[in-house]
Amino acid sequence: MNLVLNPLGITLAVAFIVGLAGTLGWMLRVPPPAPRGATSSVRSVEAIRKVLVPILDLGASVRAVELAARLNQGHKAQMLIVYVHEIPLQAPLVTPQKDPRIQRALDAAAFIATQHAIEPRTKVNVARQAGHRIVEIAREEAADLIVMGISYQNRPNEGPLGRIAEHVVRNAPMEVVVDRVPKQKVAMIPTDQLTDRVSST
Repeated sequence: MNLVLNPLGITLAVAFIVGLAGTLGWMLRVPPPAPRGATSSVRSVEAIRKVLVPILDLGASVRAVELAARLNQGHKAQMLIVYVHEIPLQAPLVTPQKDPRIQRALDAAAFIATQHAIEPRTKVNVARQAGHRIVEIAREEAADLIVMGISYQNRPNEGPLGRIAEHVVRNAPMEVVVDRVPKQKVAMIPTDQLTDRVSST
């Protein structure tokens, strides 16, 4: 019996063997070892369950909510947005009557969070020093991460982060992310067009 070799058959057989070998090689290959510290860093980010975003100003702070929401994608962490109203020493330490500026800031921040399918909690507090109260709230709420947005400002006797952010970075026991936004990149959001989406707690 004579065996006739068909060029097309040979080509198909070779292509099949090469494809099968490639598939088996891909399935059996050993992944490269992860660099030291890489896996622990991934796990530590995935472990974030509560994010605190202080509202310091309507431009950079709202941008911080966007940053916090993007960091939170896929992790389902809770978000707490807090506005700390500083009261001078000579004034009584009581919550002022409803301030439309504070409400607009909270509305804008909450609106950004809802665009990422996050329903944030909001809180308004009063304090003599906002930085101290932010750290206290972070401890009370057992926050895993604080995300702060600050605009570039040169104030006498203050560091580049400003008085409030400087205190939070130095004293918060949890991770702190500070986003310092140049003046030209701070965009004010037209909060008068936002609906009332915030339920303060």
